Amino acid sequence: MSPHRAQSGDVGLLDLPRVVAIHRDASRRVKLLQKPDLTYLFWEATLRCNLRCAHCGSSCVGKSPVRELETAEIKAILDTIAADFDARRIFVSITGGEPLLRKDLFEVVAHMTRLGMRSCIVTNGTLLGVEQAQKLWDAGMRTICVSVDGLEADHNAVRGPGSWAKALAGIAAARQVGFRRVEAITCVRPCQLDHLPAIEKAVRDAGARMWRLITIDKMGRGAEDEALWMGAADLRTLFDFIERRRREIKENREKFDLRFSCGGFLGVGRELRVRPGDGQCFAGLCVASILCDGQVSACPSLPRNLAQGSARERRFSAIWREEFRPHRDLAWRRTGRCADCSWFQVCMGGGLHERLVQPDDFCWLDRQDGFADCHTLTPAAIPTP
Repeated sequence: MSPHRAQSGDVGLLDLPRVVAIHRDASRRVKLLQKPDLTYLFWEATLRCNLRCAHCGSSCVGKSPVRELETAEIKAILDTIAADFDARRIFVSITGGEPLLRKDLFEVVAHMTRLGMRSCIVTNGTLLGVEQAQKLWDAGMRTICVSVDGLEADHNAVRGPGSWAKALAGIAAARQVGFRRVEAITCVRPCQLDHLPAIEKAVRDAGARMWRLITIDKMGRGAEDEALWMGAADLRTLFDFIERRRREIKENREKFDLRFSCGGFLGVGRELRVRPGDGQCFAGLCVASILCDGQVSACPSLPRNLAQGSARERRFSAIWREEFRPHRDLAWRRTGRCADCSWFQVCMGGGLHERLVQPDDFCWLDRQDGFADCHTLTPAAIPTP
């Protein structure tokens, strides 16, 4: 057993309160497996982007490879969702590509607001000036997320010259027009670990009230460069930083939120310490996505062949209620490494996008411990729609 196994997977008496809390969170997902309840919707507005980031999981370029939804089409789909669900309970995260490349973005956001939906945008920030931020605010949006991938040199190395200053200016522009909830998102690479305190200062000085740190999965252009990936020691360093800063922020009563991203089970020693409850994968349970071409999936990070149908051809609610079997079936997940894992009732097979895009490296307990356990999924073990 790795010397770090106790930190991630084993438990003692002092861990029991966290174990209870973790099982309580898992019970919610168990209920949603039986009765899915849509409350979070991604809209992948476009696959076009004005940047060509080295770690882009969608391999976005200047021209979309598919026929994207037109204004009337996405508004009509949203109308059916509002008619078939309680729109007031649905939060829409608008992603891309770069959503601000859509000229109708403000019109669609205003339509979401009229339907009762709340929304946010995930942007690289380079096109987010005061004018654009004001239009989003006027359309009813109240949350903006901007990608800031390190200090200036590290950020520009993966996103392009000049992009760092524009991203921070985008955060400042959002705050200037009245956005209180402005989030910075950082894709952490090993080269950034020594700079985390300085990155936090930079995004906070720009006006961010929340900072979310994520790791880069082996998908899209992110699968091409090993220097982007985090090893076991890197992950432990990252989690140590997040855990310490979350504790300090709480003790100092700072108006700032810092957390690790959603995904698979991190272990008792990390879960609920580096992120709040409900940090695991809810794809297909309360989370769905409308891809830019109208395909309906659980999460835009999943392989596109896991889409469950087209909202151009079928009513969204019919797809949500009648499909998504691969996401709500645990049998195929309890295979390989997960077959005899004592944490399966909590983890339920890990974050789906991680498990499907990097089947040899999805278990967070193993990733933190530096294990090389054989837990490979064969193609036959992965269900297709």
